[in-house]
Amino acid sequence: MINQQRLVQTFLDLVRIDSPSNFEAEIGLHLQARLDALGLETEIDAVGNLVGRTPAGQGHGDWLLLSTHMDTVGVDRGIQPVIRDGVIYSDGTTILGADDKSGVAAVLEVLTVLQEQGLSHPPLEIVITVGEELGLYGARQLDTSRLRSRYGIVLDAGGPTGNLVVSAPSQDNIRLTVHGVSAHAGAEPEKGINAIRVAAEAIAAMPLGRIDAETTCNVGIIEGGTARNIVPDRVKIIGEARSRDNAKLEALTATILQTFQDATERHGARLEANVARTYTTYRLTEEDPIVQLVANAARSLGHEVHLRAGGGGTDGNIYTAAGVPCVVISTGMADVHTPNEHIAIADMVAGTELLLAAVRSATRNS
Repeated sequence: MINQQRLVQTFLDLVRIDSPSNFEAEIGLHLQARLDALGLETEIDAVGNLVGRTPAGQGHGDWLLLSTHMDTVGVDRGIQPVIRDGVIYSDGTTILGADDKSGVAAVLEVLTVLQEQGLSHPPLEIVITVGEELGLYGARQLDTSRLRSRYGIVLDAGGPTGNLVVSAPSQDNIRLTVHGVSAHAGAEPEKGINAIRVAAEAIAAMPLGRIDAETTCNVGIIEGGTARNIVPDRVKIIGEARSRDNAKLEALTATILQTFQDATERHGARLEANVARTYTTYRLTEEDPIVQLVANAARSLGHEVHLRAGGGGTDGNIYTAAGVPCVVISTGMADVHTPNEHIAIADMVAGTELLLAAVRSATRNS
């Protein structure tokens, strides 16, 4: 029932609209027009999130949330998609933007199929967020108290169609500033305290990378120094720690802070630290109704179902914490956040077919 040609064209149209995080206004208006044309009641909130709902009286049973995000990672613009052997790539100079425009295209296709074929479905609540790549910014700003849905499906994963992400980690956003003392690097370096050296010692001593099966840590940004001949008096470090076990995450974050504190004290520097819990872990089981719904829909299409734990957060973390448990399904995207990002058309179609089957099953299960 999915129109492959239309689905692919929608995806190609979307990736050609520039929408790096913080610059989603154009695509937001485009998507609102698409939802309006499909008869949904829409609104854009104060930060740019697009919310659409099927009209009152359309559908029966419990509300079902379908969620994607409209922003793309980084700053790439002018994305030019190309198709080779049934796979969509960028031209190699940018990301593709399948994360998450493949999810957006799937939702639009399912809504179109439901309308043109007059298929039964539950009341649908569509949320397409901004700033997801900035730590779920849009979802965190969303007024979740207004959500009507009992449960939801988030389209924001890769891998085989039968892979259902049912848990995700908590994340701590860690921002550290090491304050040293500036001095002339050639004339009197002994009067300075090199903030970059202090930070380097701390980073070398801290845990990084894969800590265990459910815990990771990364330093992603280092900024400091003003000139080659000035002892740098300030350096900023931005990193993160994640774990699906909150006790492990708290211990890891405490270790990172102590490592930096020890390094600054050794050199007489000063540490300024800010830690924010960006999102909170959750774990669904095969007993949860939304897991049963999507798993049964996948099996009905011949897919082998695997419930797996995610290593990254999605908007599903925010919705689940607000009482709307969500399963994250694959759209087929691969090598995301890189110039090698791609998506096989067959996989995008399969993910869209799963979404349609789950929506139709939700009507029967209500």
